[in-house]
Amino acid sequence: MKEAGEVFCDVIDRSVLASLRELQDEGDPDIIAEVGGLFIKHSPEKVNAIMLSVENGDAKGLQIAAHSLKSSSAYVGAMHLSALAKELELMGRSNSLEGARELAQRLKTEFMQVMTVLEAEINEQGKGGL
Repeated sequence: MKEAGEVFCDVIDRSVLASLRELQDEGDPDIIAEVGGLFIKHSPEKVNAIMLSVENGDAKGLQIAAHSLKSSSAYVGAMHLSALAKELELMGRSNSLEGARELAQRLKTEFMQVMTVLEAEINEQGKGGL
């Protein structure tokens, strides 16, 4: 079984969060909590849009939703999730959805892991971690 830190490294790139942390101004709200909170709030609708687009064979909808998730995932350090979203974006752009259902399921699984780890990181920050 993996240690919590190992899972974190597999799901979230700590160097990205460290770069965000460098932007933190003293006295401002915690930047990781702010950025991570926005990701947690808005990303489920993007994942749902991806799943729905794949289910409906909507290549353009898939391209748009996957593009948005790709960018926001990279911003919080979820690089594998971002890469999966990029693959789906390219499928949508090329109007070729062969294999998209399986890839979307992988993305959904990865997304759930990212959400768990990011929520834990935000909670840890609230306790004075990192």
